[in-house]
Amino acid sequence: MAVRETPYGSVEELHLGGDLEAYRIVKIDEEIEPGFAVMNRDDLVYVERGALRVEIEGREPFVLEAGDVFVIPAGTRFRAYRWPRDGAPCAFLGICPAGASFERL
Repeated sequence: MAVRETPYGSVEELHLGGDLEAYRIVKIDEEIEPGFAVMNRDDLVYVERGALRVEIEGREPFVLEAGDVFVIPAGTRFRAYRWPRDGAPCAFLGICPAGASFERL
């Protein structure tokens, strides 16, 4: 399927079904997004390798490591990036309902 390169990592479409969408995001020497993003539906994140620092507005940042699963609730302002910044690449899956929207704020 298609891979889209962005300054914040590469995004590969794994599954675009009628009920569910799945993406693989790889972060290697990526930039940190300057602002937050938001999804209009819940987004399940599974860290495949490396570590991902997650910032959610109003909460202390936390780190997800390989094997961790976390759900970002719909309407939650967030951003995530490879951790530590000089560390190994990070790859994770993002799984959401079909038609969910991702908006950078």
